[in-house]
Amino acid sequence: MKTLGRLLGFAAFVGLLIIIVRAVRQYQQDNEFQLTANLPGESPTATKKRNLSPALLEILADPVDKGPVELLTDGEGKEWLVNRRNGYRYPVEDGIPIMLIEEGEKHRDASLIAA
Repeated sequence: MKTLGRLLGFAAFVGLLIIIVRAVRQYQQDNEFQLTANLPGESPTATKKRNLSPALLEILADPVDKGPVELLTDGEGKEWLVNRRNGYRYPVEDGIPIMLIEEGEKHRDASLIAA
C-alpha cells in the first residue's frame, strides 16, 4: 500500500510538471500581440523603436465613430493612427497608441479627410 501511495504521488508530480511546461510553451507561441522580438544575442533591455503588431492594428477602432484606423508615418518618423473620415490623428509612442478623443482633436488634420 505504501508503494502504491508513492507511485501515485510521483505520477501526480510528473503530471503537474508536464502541465507547467506546456503552459509556458503555449504562452511563448501564442504571444501574438508582442510588440518587439529580441534577436538572438540581443539584450532584452536594448532600446529600439517598437512597431504596432498587425493583429493589434486590425482590432483598433477610432473612439469617436468606432471605425477602423490606419497607421501612417510622417516625415519626421513619428507614427500616427489616422481616421480618414474625420481627420483625427492619434499618436503612437514607443509602440503604444494613445487613442484618447482629446489627442485626436488636438492633432486633427483636415487634409487627411477622404472625399
